Amino acid sequence: MSDQQSKLVRKRRLVLCMGQYCNLRGQAEPLYDKMTELLGERGPAWAAKGPVRWEIASCLDMCGAGPNLVVYPENVAHNHLDVKTLESIVRQCVEESDTT
Repeated sequence: MSDQQSKLVRKRRLVLCMGQYCNLRGQAEPLYDKMTELLGERGPAWAAKGPVRWEIASCLDMCGAGPNLVVYPENVAHNHLDVKTLESIVRQCVEESDTT
């Protein structure tokens, strides 16, 4: 695999759960809005620009700990998210991706 292909594979992917329990009483909606503000509208993986892309999931199987976000390729879960914590995670991912 070439260095360029390796970099494409290693792009960060953030997955925000918008499932029934994570979005109970609209808890995940402000998180969705913040992701859009920080990273732009989500879209298909092939159209992603920049080092970090994001998407939503209907369930990440961590319902009791929601709202939840998973960062790939590291497979790190972040639970009980609020907007401030989410913003910090996204900014860190972007900064780390910019330095690689």
